[in-house]
Amino acid sequence: MKTTQIILHYTVTLALALQFSGCSGRATSFALPSEQGGFSGQIFYNNKVDILFVVDNSKSMLQYQQRLSARMTDMVSTLNNLKMDYRVAVTTSTMAKDTATYPISRKIVGTPTYLTAANINLLTERIIVGESGSDLERSLDAMTLVTSPSYLSSIGSDFMRTDALFAVVFISDELDQSSEFGNANSADFINLLNSRKPTFDTGARGWIANYIGILTNQSCDNLGGFVAIGTQFIALVDESKGAKSSICNADLSSAVSNIKARIIDQITAYRFKDIPNKASIHVTIAGRAAFEDVINGWTLESEVIGTKTIYSLKFHGTSIPAANEFVDVKYTPAGAT
Repeated sequence: MKTTQIILHYTVTLALALQFSGCSGRATSFALPSEQGGFSGQIFYNNKVDILFVVDNSKSMLQYQQRLSARMTDMVSTLNNLKMDYRVAVTTSTMAKDTATYPISRKIVGTPTYLTAANINLLTERIIVGESGSDLERSLDAMTLVTSPSYLSSIGSDFMRTDALFAVVFISDELDQSSEFGNANSADFINLLNSRKPTFDTGARGWIANYIGILTNQSCDNLGGFVAIGTQFIALVDESKGAKSSICNADLSSAVSNIKARIIDQITAYRFKDIPNKASIHVTIAGRAAFEDVINGWTLESEVIGTKTIYSLKFHGTSIPAANEFVDVKYTPAGAT
């Protein structure tokens, strides 16, 4: 019997020219051609990510902003080392229309509106938005407003790219009370993100939510303020398989590490067009062999998106390919004859 073998070669490049439809809004696909026999060629995967930090700026939040800011260098270093093409913006949980009282309300913080590798050193300062914001935290509304085409057009910003993964990071110690763009206690904001950032043609999700906040009924506010489990944020995180971490940790390095891993995981994963025979998978990265290993290798994972089960090869640790490394994946589809 002849075994069907599909071979993938892909190279990531920062200069990749992407073509996408101007009418569908669907992200560019990065998938193997649907060949029935063997395939050999170059495939490009997208190394673009737009990251939005939505920072609670109500009373008692300064301490947490400072802890998060202190770990930003770790995340940026990894993104730079892997030659990721990123844009990073910051907004606050305040959505008051009284901008005289709340000057950093309903807006992206800082100029320029987003940071890139050229000026990412400004992020550590920009994350610290203070604690003079509204006590009516509306982080989900804030995310929706500042990523809307109408708002971005009004300030002349091209922050949200159609062909980039959108990663949002919420940090808050309160329940979300959004109501302007949807009901925070329903699936409204999940549906909104699915519409604004639809799945790639490969089946990969176009967005991922992460949360640093209250996960249990235990207050860690040393100023004695009210805190609550962020159930509305957790719903988005669980839907997109993002990272959720406790805001109570004195050192937020593990929280930032988890978020960083999820983002890179989503970008560098190879999604199979069919169910692979796991035993047949053979991977080399820049000529060196990579093996199944959850720490410094690859893992085969599956995720149900809509009604479809997507099988992905995900890279970890020292096996995460940089943007200029040649990766070779060979496998046999399950049930191939």
